Amino acid sequence: MRKILTALLLFLSPLSFAQEKVSLADVSLKTLDNQTVTLSQYEGKPLYIKMWASWCPICLAGLAEIDDLSAEKNLDFNVITIASPGQKNEQNSSKFINWYKGLDYKNITVLLDENGEIIKRANVLGYPFNLLLDKDLNLIKVQPGHLNSDQIKQFVKE
Repeated sequence: MRKILTALLLFLSPLSFAQEKVSLADVSLKTLDNQTVTLSQYEGKPLYIKMWASWCPICLAGLAEIDDLSAEKNLDFNVITIASPGQKNEQNSSKFINWYKGLDYKNITVLLDENGEIIKRANVLGYPFNLLLDKDLNLIKVQPGHLNSDQIKQFVKE
């Protein structure tokens, strides 16, 4: 059943119908220190993004793997995570930041999509949700569900 649902979600993904490129380079995001950033700082290498929520047990179970993957030195792609405070039942930014700072992850980059712009442009249907951007930060692939480190590497490679 899970495989059927995943296949259906992939079929209905925005990339199945997209006629033009969806760029995420200019989306305004916040760091956990409340600094405004865009994804343009990651231009030049493919970018893997894990979309997740604090209330999602599958997402939380995968954070340790993302932390380890983020620490790897010889990756040919960048790894970040994005949460969306105030969107899709996620708590507000200040509560999310306070909650996250209580966790013990050293390597994960967490950016906040407070306006839900990534959710809209990438048509994020639920959590966890995986995005792959090319070196120019155009959305080229989406995958709902949990991916372990090896699956993420394969997701980027294909």
